[in-house]
Amino acid sequence: MARVSPGAASPEPELSGSGFTYRHNWGARRGQWTLRLNLAGVTPRSVVFVSIGEGQAGGPDAGKFIGAARYTLHNVAPRAGGVDIWVNIEWGADILLYADYLVVNPPGSDLRTVNVMVHRHSAVALTDAEADRILADMGTALQAANTPTDVATQVSFVRNGAVRTLPATIAGTIQTQAEWNALMGAGTGVKVVQAIRWCGGPGGSIIGCAPVGNPTVNLAVVRFTANQEGILWAHEYGHNAGNGHRSNDARALMFPSIGADHNVVDATESGLLLAGPQAVTGALMKAACGCHGESMKPPADIREFVSQHWFEGVPYDAASQYAEADAQRLIEWLTNEPEKHEEFLPEIVTTLCFIGSEAAVGPLIGFVEGPLQSQAAFNAKNAALIHLGDLIHTSGSTAAFDFLVRMATNMESAKAVAAPRASTQAMDAKETGLAAATVDTVAAELAVSATFGLALSGTSEGQEIVEQLQSMPDAFSSVNLAAAEAAGVAREVQSAGGQQEYYRLKSGGSESSR
Repeated sequence: MARVSPGAASPEPELSGSGFTYRHNWGARRGQWTLRLNLAGVTPRSVVFVSIGEGQAGGPDAGKFIGAARYTLHNVAPRAGGVDIWVNIEWGADILLYADYLVVNPPGSDLRTVNVMVHRHSAVALTDAEADRILADMGTALQAANTPTDVATQVSFVRNGAVRTLPATIAGTIQTQAEWNALMGAGTGVKVVQAIRWCGGPGGSIIGCAPVGNPTVNLAVVRFTANQEGILWAHEYGHNAGNGHRSNDARALMFPSIGADHNVVDATESGLLLAGPQAVTGALMKAACGCHGESMKPPADIREFVSQHWFEGVPYDAASQYAEADAQRLIEWLTNEPEKHEEFLPEIVTTLCFIGSEAAVGPLIGFVEGPLQSQAAFNAKNAALIHLGDLIHTSGSTAAFDFLVRMATNMESAKAVAAPRASTQAMDAKETGLAAATVDTVAAELAVSATFGLALSGTSEGQEIVEQLQSMPDAFSSVNLAAAEAAGVAREVQSAGGQQEYYRLKSGGSESSR
């Protein structure tokens, strides 16, 4: 393609710059239509080529074919954030329309476009339109200078093909390194799962996890509050690009907790985001690790601290600074009004365990065995089982230890706690059409969490039971497998000589405290 200028001796080449391709399924149609497609990365200066045709059944990846119907494309009009086309389908019934888009952004537009494959677990609802919204929000968060210290970063994100369903062999809840490795090996892109309880180690309140430095986009997230999902995906993409956490600006995109206004990047982060995923360290941000290179000073009011979500889980170094009086405030929330604070129950129970108050043991066990059955409550029950190990390490509670042993080794005890949650999931599945877990699957999740709790207890008795669980015939098979990893965690905790040193060592010294 070339543009001829008056008086020019020869055409000036224009088909250069950055760009991407995309195929869209416009569904079954006939007659004339004006179709508006929202595409991050398109501007009025973009050069857009479109081809249309009859689609094969089975989705865009099945391709197009030439039949008896005539498809005509009349006009193509790029605009800010999308492109509009006018088409005519000459046929007597509705038939599939697929449209291929080639977008070229000329040099000087300064907008880098990242193509992202998006995957979901079969138990998770995520439409193409929802994925597009989140990807667009990622670009919106980065492209503007939101504060005097924020560097506008001209990068946008577009979906590469339809949202894919992860293979049936991939766990919907990531609880072990083996499950994490399988998830990362299932193609590249954003992987949306039901829950994440392992990110460089066990953790109970994780919403996203990604290698810090990776050759491609490859990260895991859960579904989240709609106006913050773009921030969540952008934060984890920032890890893929080589950015660690930083704590010198509470509005930083790479701050350890999420917020609707956490969209500020500095010059170093901006440069890495523009460069894109690259092999820097390949290490994961660790669960329950603030990872700042220095101890994080939490807010004075513990209720403010737990009323926020932490990407890789509640940071131990911050939560453990609270005292018995603070624990009593959270115990009141947990026992008297858990429904009022349901969204933050994973953070509440994890923080209670990190404080190490033995007064919290009874309320925590009562909560795990209690009636709340939402996804947030179930996540919190697993968080309690994992981090009761930390509480045992601090307090030496025999009641907490005995409870973890029962949940890890006795399948019937785990099933009794799991049954109401499985019933709730089954009812939800009838309405959504999503996959629902069986009682055994839900119970096994709880038992695996308890197994890691025993490992984190730092006791020789806990390590002994975890080692026995590797071959215990009456335990869930997933517990047998997880116990091999949990035994390694138990050895790490004991060799570190304490929780503080264990969590400090988990940071690996690779994160930022700028």
